[in-house]
Amino acid sequence: MSFLPTNTTCRATAEQSSGGRVQQNSRPLCFRSDIEGLRGIAILIVVAFHCGIPGFSGGFVGVDVFFVLSGYLITGLLVTEIQKPSKFSLLQFYARRARRLLPASALVLSVTMLVGAVILAPQELMFAGRAARATSVYMSNIFFARNAADYFSPEVKTNPLLHTWSLAVEEQFYLFWPVLIMLGFRFRKSVKSLVLLLASLTLLSLFACIWLTATGGTFAFYGLVARAWEFGIGGVAVLIPRGAAKMRAGAWIAMGWLGILSVIGSGSFISSDGNFPGWIALAPVLGTVVVLIAGAEQPHLGVGILLDSAPFQTLGTLSYSWYLWHWPFLVLSSALHPNISVAGKIGVAAASLIVAAFTHYFIENPIRFRPYLVKRPALSLYLAVAVTIFSLTTASLYIRLAARIANAPEMKSIAAAVDDIAKMPRQQCVTLGESSEVKTCTFGNTSSATNIILFGDSHAIQWFNPLQQIAETNGWKLTTIVKSGCPATDINPGGVSAAFVSNCATWRKEAINEIVALHPSLVFLGNSTTYLRRTEQSESGSDVSLGEWGAGTKRTLEALTAAGLRVVAMRDIPLPPFDIPTCLARSARHSWYPGGACEIDKSESLNPAVFQVEEDSARGLPNVEFLDVTDRLCERKVCWAVQKNNIVYRDDNHLTGSFAESLFPLLEAELIPILKSSHRLSGLQAEK
Repeated sequence: MSFLPTNTTCRATAEQSSGGRVQQNSRPLCFRSDIEGLRGIAILIVVAFHCGIPGFSGGFVGVDVFFVLSGYLITGLLVTEIQKPSKFSLLQFYARRARRLLPASALVLSVTMLVGAVILAPQELMFAGRAARATSVYMSNIFFARNAADYFSPEVKTNPLLHTWSLAVEEQFYLFWPVLIMLGFRFRKSVKSLVLLLASLTLLSLFACIWLTATGGTFAFYGLVARAWEFGIGGVAVLIPRGAAKMRAGAWIAMGWLGILSVIGSGSFISSDGNFPGWIALAPVLGTVVVLIAGAEQPHLGVGILLDSAPFQTLGTLSYSWYLWHWPFLVLSSALHPNISVAGKIGVAAASLIVAAFTHYFIENPIRFRPYLVKRPALSLYLAVAVTIFSLTTASLYIRLAARIANAPEMKSIAAAVDDIAKMPRQQCVTLGESSEVKTCTFGNTSSATNIILFGDSHAIQWFNPLQQIAETNGWKLTTIVKSGCPATDINPGGVSAAFVSNCATWRKEAINEIVALHPSLVFLGNSTTYLRRTEQSESGSDVSLGEWGAGTKRTLEALTAAGLRVVAMRDIPLPPFDIPTCLARSARHSWYPGGACEIDKSESLNPAVFQVEEDSARGLPNVEFLDVTDRLCERKVCWAVQKNNIVYRDDNHLTGSFAESLFPLLEAELIPILKSSHRLSGLQAEK
């Protein structure tokens, strides 16, 4: 976000009248009501996106707007101050940043942890505590990038401090940008030279952003290197001489409207499909730059009339505090009411706006403009260090509290369920992340002529435990060929980078070639259906349709059966609309928790049409069988979260390894007849 003072007075008047070279070519930095209005629009689309309001699928681009505004304002202020007769003080600069940012963020951090300690599950507490620790030292963007990249990590989207990643990026930017500008002026005291330097670095960062987005990975989204160009382009824009582009007033007004339409349109049409930021981020970024330049050329006209309006001015003034508060409000309210509606989220966001107003007027401004602190920049930094130590200490205590709660007798089994993944060594046997390497591992009797291949994504991995037990009991060989997030079904998964999609297709093709070369007795196919739209989610352009799913299933089955292979395809398990261990832990902590026994509505978790298109896709193909264990998971209208003291799910879409293993007798009873019927296993009884 942009946290620069919004009541800046004109600072360049004296220098301009004296004929200073820099100030002749730069705009005076007065209070810009259009910038305040842009803040209002940016925070509004961010909150709308987080509330799930239809039409704001790309509302996260509001953060990109804030980044541009920061670069614009910070660069303008730095250049103005460096060119003053008095020497520029980095101490003063960082003291102002500390007074502006830290009081409100420390308050939000403390309150969020305090409320979370009351209502969150132990695993949520632990994850939030670790995020708080990273936030305290301005590294939460790196923390979330690493955790989002780990397929088996906790869900980052339910962390009440996830939004602090953008604050960390901004704070890291503040560390190097002033030094860069100072060095630029030390060697060449010219705006043109500085523009050339900043533009070069901006282009390098943009190319890095496009490359990192294309190759995949989370640092393209969370990392400063991939985001610095958004600040940089704002910095370059503020140094463009006013009147450099000879355009009529009407043309500037039209440009301003086009810019704001680009920002709002980006918030409406861009989707979080894994290909952002990349080159797509140019739309909201350039739109913001156009609005800024047009506003400087023709202030209070055109789009400036909209931005000057009271609602957007008010939201702009409160944007920092509202950004800080709205996300913890939404996450914690969802913890209390898992099925909260969009209307409910809007009400929660409105409540957070009220709290933001109190924070702004009674915490932010009094500390930020307190004369005693303004005159003593060193004291401001000492207090910043004290606040950082306090936040770190609080986060550490929070983590200890989470560990203590998790060790309570009623929580141990729930905490264990979260990490109850298949016994397969993942680093050696599972293709992870952007890799397209086909990894194979063998288990059981490796010399057996009866070889079962487990093929698919993480929903294949969850069947490893019972299949391994079947192989060991019957003296068979089990071979695994699996990749997390990449189904055996020939479709392009949504919500991931273009690089992941490409590598997934490469992995699947090579995996099928490997399977055909191994010519196993049986291919056991497991696929997640989370790639299709779930009923409680809003439709996304990245979702796979039923038709695409059926066609992809048919292509994969044809490739395997054409080689004479026998295939057993598992019907996917019911998909709970919430995280099961979290629900169980909250219920165990609080008798009033509305999740109750965490039973699952079968109609919300299982779409019969998906299984139907899978069966239809196999019609006419030889040697294809389907297995369906739904009856062991559900009864009539309800699917169980716990069976015989055994937790069924480890999250919101995977079985625990222990429960999957308990289905060993059922799977064995189904597989042995299928294998016996194969002419390739006529010696099966002799092996047993």
